[in-house]
Amino acid sequence: MSAVIGIFLALGVVVGSALCDGDPIGALFSPSAAVIVFGGAATALITQFGFKHLLTGLSRFLWLIKPPLLDLPAFIERAAEWSNICRSQGSLALERELPAVTDKFQKQALQLIVDNASEEHLQYTLEILALDAMHEDEISGELWEAAGGYLPTIGVLGAVLGLIHVMMELNHPEKLGAGVATAFVATIYGVGAANLVFLPVGTRLSALVNLRERERQIVIHGFMLLREGKPGALIKQTLHALLTERGKAKTPDATAEPPIAAVGEAA
Repeated sequence: MSAVIGIFLALGVVVGSALCDGDPIGALFSPSAAVIVFGGAATALITQFGFKHLLTGLSRFLWLIKPPLLDLPAFIERAAEWSNICRSQGSLALERELPAVTDKFQKQALQLIVDNASEEHLQYTLEILALDAMHEDEISGELWEAAGGYLPTIGVLGAVLGLIHVMMELNHPEKLGAGVATAFVATIYGVGAANLVFLPVGTRLSALVNLRERERQIVIHGFMLLREGKPGALIKQTLHALLTERGKAKTPDATAEPPIAAVGEAA
């Protein structure tokens, strides 16, 4: 939510600066500039990513309001309960726990446990699923950052087109000042949107992707311990130790840490 507040504050700074100089707020609005800058950026993104990834990347803006992070302490408690059930009743007894699992990744992992998959097969499958999920998530940050790269240049393009229109009106000197001002609105849109919105949003989304991947690695570790038949108390102790070591990972401020090592390298 803080990211959304930051965006509104950034827009407020721009508008407030114009008002402090006595400029009419209407001077910052130009439909033609908005069309060339944001329409041009959209076409560039469609060319690079395609319609599907464009829509996906734009929809991930909602992550800034409610990040899709796991409740890892709750998962640890569930993993310990599953271990106790598995050790007392067998892995097949976990089948009745499947309907209560809402997370797709965890449900697939638990189904593999129920199917009595080998440790090697379980780890390989979960790592592949985690890698596919990470690649899908990465598109969001890449798209917003790519837009931040295109916007300033397209803004200059819009300014040039506006100046061409002004040059065609040289026989009307009274229109030149307003025409030049309108032409440079495109530059404001391009540079401002890129540096105040798109690049920061892209970086924030990339940070959330890294956090989600770290969470998946902890989940994989938990299911590997479950498959190995470790008691619930040991699973809780091990996974809580991972949370303590890596940090609880609830905000993207600690994204400098690398993902957790491969499960097979853990204890």
